[in-house]
Amino acid sequence: MTMMSVPDHVRESHVPHGGSVLLDVRSGRCFAMNSAARTLWQEWRRGQDFDSGVRVMADRYPAPCHEALRDDARRLFDELTSRGLLAVGSLESVAAGVPGPDTASVGAEVPMAADRAWPGSAPSDGAWSDRARTVRGMCGTLLGGLGLLVALLLIRVPFRTLVRVVGWTESRWCRAEATPSQAAASLEAVRRAAVLYPGRAACLELSLATLVVLAFTRRRVVWCLGAAVDPYRFHAWTEAEGVPVGAPDEYGGAAFRRILSV
Repeated sequence: MTMMSVPDHVRESHVPHGGSVLLDVRSGRCFAMNSAARTLWQEWRRGQDFDSGVRVMADRYPAPCHEALRDDARRLFDELTSRGLLAVGSLESVAAGVPGPDTASVGAEVPMAADRAWPGSAPSDGAWSDRARTVRGMCGTLLGGLGLLVALLLIRVPFRTLVRVVGWTESRWCRAEATPSQAAASLEAVRRAAVLYPGRAACLELSLATLVVLAFTRRRVVWCLGAAVDPYRFHAWTEAEGVPVGAPDEYGGAAFRRILSV
């Protein structure tokens, strides 16, 4: 009997159409599953064997083509185990299966980072003189640039190391929680600096840089990674006092469900 379990480095986020998105915290990569694949996944994650999952599928979705389900379930099993998203507790080979629905195209691996760069914007504060605003803006942009530089270095380390560094910074280094206005100001400073950066600066880099800028002043925010469907898309953002930082309609923030928060 081949028993299954889910490793500690795997996180799951359920999506509205009945599927799931799995995040491998070691690599920062996601794997999207449809509802049929999630049915198998739920059985396997409960510590059941391969055949138990296939029998549940057969009962829930009776279909005439018995071998098609067997082949699709085996393909999903092989994909999940080869990527380290499912652990096998026995060396027994997978035995013969039973009928069920077609689960073709059940999974797709995608990078965590999103594809869109953020625009820059200039600050506005009527209480400051033009010169004071200019100096303040330059200092903020320099700080944002330093935060962006640190973020660009951090995302080149293994993802699990990055998560540990962020967790240590939030729990050990930072002394106070940032307010939404402080977090928004830090994000704006990072955006201004990102305009001058010739490379890629999308949500992953900008959210991490915002966290770094706030950490310079020993303030913390929550770093979040999430997914949305129809089509599948992925997003990274920060939250201060439970409030997402940034314009609410830029990525359709309400549509993204958290997979990981640090």
